[in-house]
Amino acid sequence: MVCPSPSGDLPDVGAYLALFEATTGVRPTKICGKPSASMIKGVLDELGLQPEKCAMIGDRIYTDMAMAQASGVHGVLVLSGEATIDDAKSSDLDFSLVVPSVASLIN
Repeated sequence: MVCPSPSGDLPDVGAYLALFEATTGVRPTKICGKPSASMIKGVLDELGLQPEKCAMIGDRIYTDMAMAQASGVHGVLVLSGEATIDDAKSSDLDFSLVVPSVASLIN
């Protein structure tokens, strides 16, 4: 529902979907954003890539890591954003890797 930013939480796509549903009375039949696997699977198919050789890097368990698991790619959780190590430990999702930040993947 919200996207954290340096100046405070901002409305995210969930808030906009709720707005559209409330004003039209119609629920979306297809959502192609996170955590739907269709977004990654479409790119993998287009590029001819195998899911098990790809990774999704993100800081949100309920969107980024859920999408990684649903699409069969490796999930790399970075702890420099929304998720904490306690969130990772208590999650039902499996991650391939948990790192402090994206920068730690380079060094």
